[in-house]
Amino acid sequence: MAEGGEENNQIIGPELESMIGHVKSTVLSLLSEEDRSMDALSRELGINKNAVKEHMENLENRGFVRPFFKNEGNGRPRKYYQLTEKAMELFPKRYTLLSSILVDEIEKEFGTDKLNELLGRVADRIIDSAGMSAAGSGPSTREEKIARLREFVAALNHLGYYAKLETDGDRARIIRRNCIFFELAKNNTRIICGSLGSQLVSKSVEDDFKIVEKFSSGDKRCVVELKI
Repeated sequence: MAEGGEENNQIIGPELESMIGHVKSTVLSLLSEEDRSMDALSRELGINKNAVKEHMENLENRGFVRPFFKNEGNGRPRKYYQLTEKAMELFPKRYTLLSSILVDEIEKEFGTDKLNELLGRVADRIIDSAGMSAAGSGPSTREEKIARLREFVAALNHLGYYAKLETDGDRARIIRRNCIFFELAKNNTRIICGSLGSQLVSKSVEDDFKIVEKFSSGDKRCVVELKI
C-alpha cells in the first residue's frame, strides 16, 4: 500500500473504517486526493484487480463512488472512479465547532437579548420546515390541546427527534429520545436548551411548561412537562 494512502486513512479517522472496513475506507481516502483507475488502486492497495473490483462494486452499489471512462492516448478508454457527494458526507465534519463559535460571537457582539431574538426566528423557521404553524391564540379545551401537542410531536419526529406524547389527567409529557443539536447543546446548554429549545416548545404549543430532563445534563432523554 502506498505510504501516502495510509497516512490519509489515519486522517479520516477510525469511525469511517469501522463503518465500511479498512480497504474501502482507504479507497475513499485515496479517491479524496484524486480520481484513480483500477490499475492504480490495485497497485496502491497491494491487492489484485479482482479484489479491487469487488470493493468498487460494493462502494458503487452503496452510492459512494461513480465510474467514468477517460481517454489516454491510443487504445480503449480506461475506467476511473471518483467520489460522490454521499461519500464526502462520511468524512469528518466540524459543523458543531463552527456553530458553537458563531453563537458565542453573536452573543458577545450583540448581547443576550439580540441572540434570543435571533434564536426565536430560528425556532420559527424550524417549526415551518417541519410543516407546523406557530401557535396562535391557543386551543382552549383539553382535546384541542392534546391535538395540538400531537401535531407538535409529529413535527418533532419529522425533524428527527424520535418523540412521543404521554398524557395523564391534566398533565402531558413530551419525551424526546434524540436531540438534533446534541453536540452543540453539550457546550451551549443555556443557549440551545434554555433558549432555542424552549422557544421551539413555546412557539408551537404556547403553554406553560418545564424541561425536567435533558440530554445536555447527562439524561438519556429530554422530557418536557406541561398542563393540559
